[in-house]
Amino acid sequence: MARIKQQSSKRTPATKSSAPSQFAYSRIAVHRKVARESLRQLLRAPGTSGLVVVVIAVAMMLPALLLLLTNNLQANTGSMEKAAQITAYFYLEVPENKALAISERLQALPEIADAEYLSASEALTEFSQASGLGETLQSLAQNPLPSALIITPARSSPDTANAIEQSLASFEEIEFVQLDYLWLQRLEAILSLVNQLGGLLLVLVAIGLVVIIGNAIRVGVESKREEIRIIKQFGGADSFIARPFLYTGLYLGVAGGVLACILLLVVLSSLGPAVAEVASLYESEFQLIGLSVLENLLLIAAAAGLGWASAFISVLRKMATIKA
Repeated sequence: MARIKQQSSKRTPATKSSAPSQFAYSRIAVHRKVARESLRQLLRAPGTSGLVVVVIAVAMMLPALLLLLTNNLQANTGSMEKAAQITAYFYLEVPENKALAISERLQALPEIADAEYLSASEALTEFSQASGLGETLQSLAQNPLPSALIITPARSSPDTANAIEQSLASFEEIEFVQLDYLWLQRLEAILSLVNQLGGLLLVLVAIGLVVIIGNAIRVGVESKREEIRIIKQFGGADSFIARPFLYTGLYLGVAGGVLACILLLVVLSSLGPAVAEVASLYESEFQLIGLSVLENLLLIAAAAGLGWASAFISVLRKMATIKA
């Protein structure tokens, strides 16, 4: 008897230590079962579920399209470095060695990516080839064109262009600065407007999806009103009752997010040839860029989160009206 007691006492700690793991496994099993049943419920009504998924996808596409517009405009800005170049013209009497020294000093500035020196003779040659007036210009006794610096900003922005202009103004040898950054100001204003519209649209879409998904979940709760009332009478917790509906909202959100990503790919594929044709007319290599893998995953995660939050809010409000 003593041996039996000793053996049973040795096994007791193992039984106690395995209890938490068994409890965790049982909870996972319950969640798995509820998740499968919620998915079956959605598949039993493909028409209603599909309509909600399509609405979610179209709603999520709107802010995603604005994000795509912003990304493409920013990429286009980065490809317009030549259009953002600044030309500084020296006085005719400035010697070449002094102009080269100024070019080296400007090259060291952080806001300048490159400062290319163009001598007066090189400027005359380029102008002759571009204008077709080579013979006329060669007959002149003196070269009328000054030497110049062609400056490429480190960043295509009005602030950078202003900083470079102020730096050039400190040199007495520079007579004139050709600076045209009005298009940059317009582009930055457009990007700022698109970002503000994107934030506002995202809030409106979130509110709309909460209403749409919440209404679909509310209908499901109402259809099981009697069943929920009986579960409450037997002491069923609200978390147990709400769990299937939370999975339903999550599934709807994920499906809507995935469909939104697919529709975005279709839109980009259909617009790609037209955009390429327009870009070729302006001798540009601009191409549409889509969402990255991370941005697609964030879009799906956002839709899933909205689906879960909508279901959570709707279930809590509806169950408060159901008495045991």
